[in-house]
Amino acid sequence: MGVRCSVALVVLLGACRASEATPSRPIAAAPASAASSAAPPAQPPDASAPPALGCLARHYEARAVASLTWDDGKAKTMAQKVDAPDLEDMLSVPYPRGAIAKVDDPEVDPGRARVEPLFRATYGATPAEVSAALVPVKIRGRTVSFHRRAAEALRRVAARLDRLADPSIDRFFASLGGTFVARTIAGTDRASAHSWGIAIDLDPSLGDYWKNAASARIAWKNRVPQSIVDAFEAEGFAWGGRWYHYDTMHFEYRPELFDPDCR
Repeated sequence: MGVRCSVALVVLLGACRASEATPSRPIAAAPASAASSAAPPAQPPDASAPPALGCLARHYEARAVASLTWDDGKAKTMAQKVDAPDLEDMLSVPYPRGAIAKVDDPEVDPGRARVEPLFRATYGATPAEVSAALVPVKIRGRTVSFHRRAAEALRRVAARLDRLADPSIDRFFASLGGTFVARTIAGTDRASAHSWGIAIDLDPSLGDYWKNAASARIAWKNRVPQSIVDAFEAEGFAWGGRWYHYDTMHFEYRPELFDPDCR
């Protein structure tokens, strides 16, 4: 049996583990007398591997990152990246921060591309697995269920909002649109970020959504204030108002979009 592993696995995990085409099984340690025939030590990480792989492995399940395609070699529009993304596609559109601005470029949807096997490996492969990982989080007088891997970040958002001491923002939390819901995105077969318990929708009556536009032409609009957006983005939450295909009530935990090492 030879020792095989991907360059990505070496980079992410720092060592190459024995594997073969058949299902893995325990490998007996070589006796001391056979030391001379033992496999050579693992080689150092390949410097040619994209640095962003290591960054993604800090935020997602490392073995899943190592097993997935970084770049499928296809030139894609934003719509194609959303429909059939590789890992590079997830990071290909820089996420903008700062002052809220109108988005009128259809190629600007930072964060809408999600490699679903990566999210399933990190947050749960089934609704039951995700549900078992949910914990309560209080935010602006409401208690929501959120995945434990993202819950602390949401608690920090809540603390930031509390420090604003601005009662005018409470109306955006009066009737939340939801957190964990195992569902697909409307009109597609793609899983919603809500399926993994890492997204929160503010009050839908104060949100704007591109599919609800009165005309066929997408015209960006928003009513969510800068202070709320800033609080979420400061803790690694991507806002749907940064998208051409806008969904302004929507925030999802996407820390890789804010990590400079992932760019």
